[in-house]
Amino acid sequence: MVITNTNHELNRLEVRIISIGLILAGIAIAITGVSYILNMTFTYQWLVWAVGLAFVAVGLLTIEWMRGFRKPGEVPDGKFRTILLVSIPLAFVLSSQVCGLGFRACNTACHILNIALIVLGIVVAIQLHKNKSISLILILMIILGLFPHCVCLAPINTLWHSVFGGIAPTCEMMPLAAALFAVMALRGIRTRYSTVLIVVLYIVMIFIIVGGLLFGFPWQGCVDHPGGCTMH
Repeated sequence: MVITNTNHELNRLEVRIISIGLILAGIAIAITGVSYILNMTFTYQWLVWAVGLAFVAVGLLTIEWMRGFRKPGEVPDGKFRTILLVSIPLAFVLSSQVCGLGFRACNTACHILNIALIVLGIVVAIQLHKNKSISLILILMIILGLFPHCVCLAPINTLWHSVFGGIAPTCEMMPLAAALFAVMALRGIRTRYSTVLIVVLYIVMIFIIVGGLLFGFPWQGCVDHPGGCTMH
């Protein structure tokens, strides 16, 4: 169910913040896909290309999505709205399972940042539920979500490690994008299409979790990790 209600619309500051967040998250996802294609060796190399190209495509769509701010539309209501609100912190909870079921992490920084983002996701959802501004919270969420901290020696981090000296911003980039899409949808920006992209990001995260924990893909080549990751 959707409604048209100007009380839910994005203010100008939120538009700028989310635009910057989507551009940065999209670039991070696309670069990660390129790194994966260039550095991953797997028995079925076509699968490597499929995953890598999927990352690049999602990254480019994330960058392009900010154009939707020009066309505000219907705002979700009822159960649809509740699902979108819950999806914000849930995205960060889901991403935390990549390093192993529960709240494991490759290092202390990863663990702390993930917990902090889950908390921020809850706060954002509550503020949106109350129709209050979330500008400052979004700034903090974007900074923490893209802060280079991952030391996992996975192929997807190779390019990032070469730039940042062994750390990468890959752990929270997808849940961050999902959270920003949810905010857009809740504010009446490309509501249905944003929801589709949220579902796509959730599917990708679940694929990484299941593939990594059960089959060592896409983390094959690393050691000492249930999903095939290790740290320096």
